Amino acid sequence: MKYKKILTLEQYDDYCELHEKLGIENVEKFKDEIDLLEILIDEYDSRKSTYIKKMNPVEILDSIMQDENISKAELARQLDTTRQLISDILRYRRNISKNMVIKLSKRFAMRPEAFSRPYKLKNVKSKKMLQTTT
Repeated sequence: MKYKKILTLEQYDDYCELHEKLGIENVEKFKDEIDLLEILIDEYDSRKSTYIKKMNPVEILDSIMQDENISKAELARQLDTTRQLISDILRYRRNISKNMVIKLSKRFAMRPEAFSRPYKLKNVKSKKMLQTTT
């Protein structure tokens, strides 16, 4: 079987590129193949969006990083930011800025809404406050 259910982001990207290529080459010649690719791509999008709607942006980011086996340092490098910022986001210490929403949505080929929904930060007392209370 030439095409299978899309299971990974890499496979999704490959199918999207192939869909675009076939559409440019000859829509009539590859009509059935293009239609099948559209069905597989739409099914993957639908599955991912349902999964993502149940998660907050930090959970989504953490899940994707685990799925793709990306370290905080590697993601920071790819997004041209610091590892500390990625770490603070994943530990609910900092919100995801608008700029970071754009970077994440481009990097992971997702809609910005996935990373821009509100979520609660953890209450983190500063070291100075901790020292005065002990």
